[in-house]
Amino acid sequence: MSGNKILDVREIDKRFRIKIILNLFDDLNDGQKLELISDHSLAPLSKLFQIEKEGFFNWSDLENGPEIWRISIKKTEALNLTINDILKQYPLAIDILEEKGIPYYQLGDMKLSDVNKEAQSIYKEIKSSKQLIVNPLRTDRWSISFTIDYIENNHHTFVKQQIPELGNLIDHLVVAHAATHPQLPMIRERFSEFKVELEDHLKDEENIVFPSYKKLEIALRKGGLKDINDFDDAIDWMEEDHILTGSSLRVLRNFCNNYVAPKESSPGFKILYKELKKFEYDMHFHMHLENNILFAKVVTALKSIRSR
Repeated sequence: MSGNKILDVREIDKRFRIKIILNLFDDLNDGQKLELISDHSLAPLSKLFQIEKEGFFNWSDLENGPEIWRISIKKTEALNLTINDILKQYPLAIDILEEKGIPYYQLGDMKLSDVNKEAQSIYKEIKSSKQLIVNPLRTDRWSISFTIDYIENNHHTFVKQQIPELGNLIDHLVVAHAATHPQLPMIRERFSEFKVELEDHLKDEENIVFPSYKKLEIALRKGGLKDINDFDDAIDWMEEDHILTGSSLRVLRNFCNNYVAPKESSPGFKILYKELKKFEYDMHFHMHLENNILFAKVVTALKSIRSR
């Protein structure tokens, strides 16, 4: 494919090599290759790519010394990337995936091309959209304990604050507008049921599941944990709960006309729908962090312990 690039790193100051290589790789189109020529092994660069560009490249050794090392790095994107791969590189892709109705929080391990037939155009839109200069969520580097603390302090705290506020707003609107908007009592009923489900789920996570995951991480470092089979069941249990949560959110959205308030409705009505939509999006990301990040770390830890 035309557009392939060749770089002799021997001609570049060592201080700037990594930055130049990464920039050249980023400028490649999907399927193009960057060939590097060096007078030493490029194995450390391979490890860096595994961290920074996982899912975005294929590495091929062309020549392995003793005087010359040559490698080829092929860019592999649109049709080969899982949803998790895309989110690691483009955190703001969440907004686009939400707009396209793609449940990224449940399908993270699947290729975007297997989830949506318009994968190439969606990925092109993601790449051309505004991006963060610094990715604040370097989740690959998070420990199990840090991931749990982040979820609890950020998302659990948000849920516990928003649930009563949303409930009070719904109650107020039912009293004021139920006569002209008969869907409001149904929204209140569904939200009340969802509130109970969600609060029970958070309690299970905070009191049972998350503490056990932290013990697992300690055992990974120090040993001493023998019975680990229950962890598999806990992951399945949580994932099933998340499926129910996602279903409940979709039902609530349907009752709320996809969060599009009636034209003649009061400002309070519009605020409610706006806040419910924000709450739903936060719940989706909340589930993404658990399904696709935390549980993956736990599975990796279990494999490590079992291989001992």
